[in-house]
Amino acid sequence: MPERPLPSLNAVRSFVAVARHLSFTRAADELSVTQGAVSRMMQTLQADLGVELIRRVGRGIELTPTGAAFFGEASAALDRIAVAARAARAQEGGVLRVSALPTLTQRWLIPRLKRFQAENPDIQVEVSIGEHRVDFAKERIDVAIRYGVEAWPGADTATLMPETMGVFCAPSLLGQGPPLRHPTDLAQHRLLQHTTRPDSWRVYLAAFGLPLPEAALSLAFEHFFMIIEAASAGMGVALLPVFLVGDDVASGRLVQPFTETLRPRGRYLIAHAPGAERARRVRRFKEWLLTEVEQGAAV
Repeated sequence: MPERPLPSLNAVRSFVAVARHLSFTRAADELSVTQGAVSRMMQTLQADLGVELIRRVGRGIELTPTGAAFFGEASAALDRIAVAARAARAQEGGVLRVSALPTLTQRWLIPRLKRFQAENPDIQVEVSIGEHRVDFAKERIDVAIRYGVEAWPGADTATLMPETMGVFCAPSLLGQGPPLRHPTDLAQHRLLQHTTRPDSWRVYLAAFGLPLPEAALSLAFEHFFMIIEAASAGMGVALLPVFLVGDDVASGRLVQPFTETLRPRGRYLIAHAPGAERARRVRRFKEWLLTEVEQGAAV
């Protein structure tokens, strides 16, 4: 015997509202329809089920035993449908939680986020900073932007962009003290260190066959944005990702005294949980990041 089709969802919603309030008027207010529409839905549902769900008692109404049982099951089912709908909508829009490197966030990501929001107004972006390897199974992060040489277990990764390192300093540094026209001149200057990349200067100088002048490494900072500020204040010479200081060079806060650069092995990575790209918010953000780089926003 073929199964009978499910009753109208609108009729079930109307019944649940009537059963909750025991009032056609209040049910109509909740559903933003007329009292007559609710009454017709109730008639349709009872005719479809072939049972009486409510009955008149004086000037009010009450549930029949069958109606009370159906109300409990139908109400719970509608709640489950609402939860499923919220989950489905979250896959399309919802909140996107992004964790990115501090200076990249401040100087590259945030100035560009307006474009992403304009293209994806249904996606709410929450940005935090971090440098650790994310455990996507335990942390509430959808997408991480990190720097490294290799991918890591438990994550899908893609290259956002490589990195070009250049030497920068304040304009005032060029007008005083020892010359600064070639990597060989760095031995006569204070070199600002990056504590999370302690080998940066050694690798850079080695590329030109030069030793590391230990005495020059007297100031160290945790983040690139700190080094940028120290360099612009004339405190020393900085080795920085070229794409992070474009505005500083354009404004004259920093200058690049010579053009010798280095392309390290490391690169900037986009990482997320395996399969997370099935969620539109993750897929769209990843596509947007890659487009920003492709259009010349960085390297």
